[in-house]
Amino acid sequence: MYSYHFREWLSFFYFYCIFGWCFESMYVSLKTRHLTNRGFLKGPWLPLYGSGAILVLWLTLPFQETPVLVYLTGALGATVLEYVTGEAMVRLFKVRYWDYSDQKLQYRGHICLSSSVAWGFLSLLMVYGVHKPVEQLIFRIHEEVVSVLTFGITVCMVHDFSVAFQKAMDLRELLIQAEQICGELERRAAEKRRLLEAAATFAKAAVEERIEEQKERAEQSGEQLLKKMEREICELQERQEHLKERMIRRADLLLARNPGFRFVAEGLDMGEIRERVRNFRKRIEEKEHKEL
Repeated sequence: MYSYHFREWLSFFYFYCIFGWCFESMYVSLKTRHLTNRGFLKGPWLPLYGSGAILVLWLTLPFQETPVLVYLTGALGATVLEYVTGEAMVRLFKVRYWDYSDQKLQYRGHICLSSSVAWGFLSLLMVYGVHKPVEQLIFRIHEEVVSVLTFGITVCMVHDFSVAFQKAMDLRELLIQAEQICGELERRAAEKRRLLEAAATFAKAAVEERIEEQKERAEQSGEQLLKKMEREICELQERQEHLKERMIRRADLLLARNPGFRFVAEGLDMGEIRERVRNFRKRIEEKEHKEL
C-alpha cells in the first residue's frame, strides 16, 4: 500500500495533468491533421486527467492486491468524476465538452457504459503499469526542486484557470442573452400569426356583413400592428446576429480545441456556429497572410 505526503500527491496530480494534455493533444492533432491545444485552459495541462488519476489512486490504495476490486473501484470513481465534471460544466457555463448522447446505455450525455468499462481498464493500466515508474521518477528528483516546480505550476495553473473561468462566464452570459432573444422571437412570431389570423377572420366577417367602415379601420389597425411587430422582430434579429458574432469570437478556441464541444442553450444551431467559426478563422488567417 502506498502512503504519500501532500507534496507528492500534488506532484502526481501535475504530472498526470501534463501527461493527459500531451496524450489528448497528440491524439486529436493526428486525427485532425493539424496541431491542437486541447482542453479548457491555455496551458499544457488537463486537470480532469490529474483529478481522475489521483482519485483512482486514492480509491484503489486499499485494494491493490486484488485487480478485480481495482478495476471496479477505478471504473466507478472515474465515472462519478466524469459525470460530476460534465454536469458542473453544463450548469456553470451552459456548454458540453463531451457528449455520449449517441451511445448506448448512457445517462444525460455525461457518462456511458463503454466509457466506464474503458475507465476500469485504464485504472488497471495506471495502478500496475504507469504509476510505479512515475513514482520512481518523482522520488528521484530532489525535494527542493519538486517544491519549486509544484509552486511554479500552481501559480501558472491558478492564473490560467481564473482567466479561462472569467471568459467562460462571459460566454455564458452571452448564451443566456441569446436564449432570451430566441424565446422573444418565438413569442413575437406566434403573436404575428395570431394577429394575421384574427385580421383575416374579421375582414371575412366584415365583407359578409358589408360593414366597409369597420373593415377599413380593422385593416388600418392591423397594418399598423404588423408594421410595429415587424420592426421589433427585425431589431431582435439584429441583436441575435450581433450576439452570435460575439459568441463566435469567444468560442473560437474552445471549438478548435474540443471537437465535441457544443452549447446547451436552446435555439442555437451548432452547425451554423461551427461554419461561422471556420469562416472567421479563415478571414483571420487570410489577414495574417496579407500582413506577412
